[in-house]
Amino acid sequence: MRRQSVPDSFLMAEAVTLLCFSLLFFCSHALVSPGSSNSTIDELALLAFKSMLSSPSNGLLASWNTSSHYCSWPGVVCSRRQPERVVSLLMGSFNLSGHISPSLGNLSFVKKLDLHGNQFVGQIPPELGQLKRLQMLNLSTNTLHGSIPAAMGGCTNLTTLDLNNNLLQGETLNEVGTLKNLVDLRLHKNDLSGKIPLSLTDSLSIEYLSLRSNRLSGEIPVDLGNLTSLRHLDLANNMLSGAIPSVLGRLSGLFVFNLGYNNLTGLIPTSVWNICSLTVFAVQQNMLSGAIPSFAFSALPHLQTIAMDDNEFHGYIPTSLAIASDLSFFQLSYNRLSGIVPLDVGRLRKLYWLQISNNLLQAKEPEDWEFVSALTNCSRLEILDCGANKFKGLLPDSFSNFSNSLTFLSISVNEISGTIPKDIGNLINLQYLDLSNNYFTGTLLSSLGRLKSLQSFS
Repeated sequence: MRRQSVPDSFLMAEAVTLLCFSLLFFCSHALVSPGSSNSTIDELALLAFKSMLSSPSNGLLASWNTSSHYCSWPGVVCSRRQPERVVSLLMGSFNLSGHISPSLGNLSFVKKLDLHGNQFVGQIPPELGQLKRLQMLNLSTNTLHGSIPAAMGGCTNLTTLDLNNNLLQGETLNEVGTLKNLVDLRLHKNDLSGKIPLSLTDSLSIEYLSLRSNRLSGEIPVDLGNLTSLRHLDLANNMLSGAIPSVLGRLSGLFVFNLGYNNLTGLIPTSVWNICSLTVFAVQQNMLSGAIPSFAFSALPHLQTIAMDDNEFHGYIPTSLAIASDLSFFQLSYNRLSGIVPLDVGRLRKLYWLQISNNLLQAKEPEDWEFVSALTNCSRLEILDCGANKFKGLLPDSFSNFSNSLTFLSISVNEISGTIPKDIGNLINLQYLDLSNNYFTGTLLSSLGRLKSLQSFS
């Protein structure tokens, strides 16, 4: 068959189309020339950003067009002093999808860029490193992958970087070390692996550091002790090993200390018990060992959460815990703690969760059970789990005097004998009651019928 030539009119239309596409591509990838107006620079950058979205005409971006000024578009905030310049792009949970356009690097006055809670894919554009005024970047809860571009070191004023809940990996943590003014870093729930690099400790101004729920391994860098501005340290849910560095005790302004769900071994350094500002102390599900010192909580009056379960701690529960009068969550289950439960637990008036199950704690004589009467002073107590210990003897009647806020009570797998306290039906909000695997005698009490909220009884 004779090949027909393409009509000239078609070639002309194709050339025009290609030219238009090239112009759009140039506007979205390169800085606009210095002669362009401020309005042209920011408007073209925003329109190029919209052009790379999967469904740009739907939802909140339907009004993003030239029929209205871009400073009135949803999510766009312009400066009052320089009305033509975009200073914030706040588009969290806008139901956006597609790629993040490199054109955002042309918003040279932007200070806050928040695109969290969307469905962005692809990599972080290195052009964002051109944003010299950027202070906050939040790209969390998307499906971004790759690493943080090295060019992000150009964001010299960046103080907050939140990239959690993506699929980031590679040399991400090395590149963070170039951000010298970083104060808030959140990289949890990514796919980061390898060791925590020493370059991260170069950001001496950092206050909030969360690397939780990744696949980080190796030991905790000793140089983290140099981050003396740190207020929040969360390395939980990784595969970190080795001992807790004693130099972390230098972090005298730390509020949150969370190293839970790792493979850490050894003793808790004495220096850590001197971080008097702590409100959260969590080291659960590791392989830590040793006795908890009697003075452990003496210098920690602001503690609200203690999570030390699933380790190999032995010895007694320290009476110094009473110093932590704000304590509401206290979890020591699955260790090898022994002795009696100290009466001092009754001084924790804000306590709502006490879990001391699966230890070697003892009670036999009536005086050993006095901690039960002490706990009746805790009017907010909701969860009490004393199961799988070495409790013996008779259950005191004071079990019936717990706060009505109690919803969970377990004393199962012990060696308790005698009868169940006759007024246990006073605990009218109980949802879970487990008295199983003991040596109780007698018949079921009629007062149990008052537990209208009960969902599980054994």
